[in-house]
Amino acid sequence: MKVHLHHCMYRRRKVDRMTHQVTATSNINFNASGVDEILQNVAFILSTFVIPCPLYRDFGFRLDTLPPFQLAKRRNTARLIESIQRFEPRAVVVDVDYLGDTFVGKLEPVVKVIVNE
Repeated sequence: MKVHLHHCMYRRRKVDRMTHQVTATSNINFNASGVDEILQNVAFILSTFVIPCPLYRDFGFRLDTLPPFQLAKRRNTARLIESIQRFEPRAVVVDVDYLGDTFVGKLEPVVKVIVNE
């Protein structure tokens, strides 16, 4: 499978016809619409931790990095799914995986979603 960069906003890899793989983003395309808008919103949720959003402290997800990492992954997965369901209900989470090094304590969520427009 090829990795496509879409306007350098977020890494999105189409897994099958209707499932999209999304990772965190640092850029926002204010002209995004349709599926791209929904995927960008999911990517933005993945890149936002709870508390740094002024005036909206509940937005994002709370990251646990305390060992054991398997427990932290399960907690974070539940929180990610809850955040995506709450803040972008048009995206249905199919799978959550993590990239990174547990020895360093860095986990990057990779979420597969189906888009319901």
